[in-house]
Amino acid sequence: MMILLNGVSGFNGPDGQIVDGSQFKRLCYATVLNLGGSILSFKEPEVAQHYYYTEIKIFGENLYILLNGQYPFIAFASFVIPGNITFIDNDKLSKWFSPNYRILHSNELNEPLMIRQEKGKMIIENENELNDAELASIKYWRSKRVGDIVFNYWD
Repeated sequence: MMILLNGVSGFNGPDGQIVDGSQFKRLCYATVLNLGGSILSFKEPEVAQHYYYTEIKIFGENLYILLNGQYPFIAFASFVIPGNITFIDNDKLSKWFSPNYRILHSNELNEPLMIRQEKGKMIIENENELNDAELASIKYWRSKRVGDIVFNYWD
């Protein structure tokens, strides 16, 4: 199934395509506490950051759970600072979130963008439905992989 859907970056997507951040927050707290972990922080989307994320301590390590701001796409990471995310897979957490969200795996998110220029226009060869505003941002921010679009920090 395609990941790079129209508006996935948070720019000019279909109206009403926003996920429920409150539901995500409740599920994070319930899941992490049920598994014996703790929530360290919870961040909502802001001007340049187009995704939710929560930092947790679980299974003896600090991890992050990310939710795209437009589509019900979840990812896990071992490191998150704006514009620099290390995506990981976590089967234990995936099974708790998969009934409500599509879990994006690290190999999908780390997939390199295949970009070519044609008649002065940038063409992304990865399967996508990205709109012109998103393509302009990808070019401006020099995004390198699928995850840089889905969990972006563009202003």
